[in-house]
Amino acid sequence: MDTITLYEVTIKSESGDLVSELSRMIYDYLDSKNLKQEFSGSVLISKNKEILFNAGIGLANKEHLIKCTPETKFRIGSITKQFTSMAIMMLSEQGLLSENDKLVKFFPLCPYGEDVTVHHLLTHTSGIPNITQLQDFNKIMKEYTPLNISSELIMKLSLEFQPGSHFRYSNSGYLLLAYLIQVVTGQSYENFLMENIFSPLSMHSSGPDNYKEIILQRASGYEFDNTMGLVNSSFIDMSIASGGGNLLSTTEDLYKWELALSSNKLVSESGMQRLFTDYGYGYGYGWFINDELIHNITRKSVYHGGGIVGFKNKITRYHNDEVCIIVLNNLSITDVDDITNNLAKLIFQEI
Repeated sequence: MDTITLYEVTIKSESGDLVSELSRMIYDYLDSKNLKQEFSGSVLISKNKEILFNAGIGLANKEHLIKCTPETKFRIGSITKQFTSMAIMMLSEQGLLSENDKLVKFFPLCPYGEDVTVHHLLTHTSGIPNITQLQDFNKIMKEYTPLNISSELIMKLSLEFQPGSHFRYSNSGYLLLAYLIQVVTGQSYENFLMENIFSPLSMHSSGPDNYKEIILQRASGYEFDNTMGLVNSSFIDMSIASGGGNLLSTTEDLYKWELALSSNKLVSESGMQRLFTDYGYGYGYGWFINDELIHNITRKSVYHGGGIVGFKNKITRYHNDEVCIIVLNNLSITDVDDITNNLAKLIFQEI
C-alpha cells in the first residue's frame, strides 16, 4: 500500500495515484472539524472492497504532539460488542451453546437464570440493568474487576422488565456474555478473541486495553471540562468493560474485520444472517440495523457506536452498497453520528 501526503496528513492509497478530489473533500471536512476541536482521530472509507480514504487527522497525544495515523490504536468502546457476538455465534456453530440456552445452564446460581437466555443478552432485551447502575460504579471503574466478580455484582441486580418484552441497552448483558465465553471454553475472553478472530484475520493491532501494558501507538483520550477546557480523560480500568467495550483497534484492523463480515470466513452464511437480523427493536447481535435516507435513496445500514471515557467511535456498513465508514476518535464530545452521516452524503454524492 503506497502513501500520499496531503497537506500534513498521511493518506494511504491502494495505488500510487494522486489523491482524488473526493479524498480532498473528505479531508477538508474532517480537518475543519479538527480545527474546531470537534474531531481528532482516524477515518477509513471503503467501497467495493477498495479503500477510498484512509487517514489520521489531529493528535493521538496532545502533550507530545503525536499525530493520528491509520496505525493509531483507539479504545473502540461498544464496537467491542461485535466481536463478542461473533464469538458467541462461533461457539453456537461448534455446538457448545445455543442462543436459546437459558443462563441457568452456565450460571446455576443466577437468580434470573431460568428467565434470561443468551439471545436476550445479545439483543439487549434481558431486562438486566446497565452495569453503570451498580452501587459505587465510579469507584469500581477505577479498580481491576475480573469477570467473575463483575458478573456476581450484576447478578445481584433486579430485572427491570420481563425478559424479551422490551429493548433497553445494557452493557451488563455483554459482560455476562464475555464471562459465558470463559465458562464454555475454559480460556479467557481476550485469548479466545485473539486465537479465533484477531489472529486468523491478521488483526495484529487489536486486543484488550490494559493501562499497565506498554502498547505502541496507543492514543490518549480527552474530555472537556467546563472550566479548564480540554483535559485528559478520567481513569478507568478497562476490565469493567469486558465484553462490551474493553478493546483497542485501528481503522486498518477494522477494515480487515469489514472484509471478513462480507464473507463466511468465521461463521456460516446462516450464522452471518443471524448476526444481522433485526429482532424487533432495530438491533441484531451486536449491531444496530436501520434504513437511512441519503440523497433521496433509502439505504440499509448496520452500525454501532463506541463511546467510552475519552473516546467516541463508529463503524457503519451500507451492506447493499458495499460501503463501509470507520471513524475512530479520541475526543469524548465528538458527534460521530453527524460526522458519519456527512461522510456518507459525500460518498454517495460522488459514486
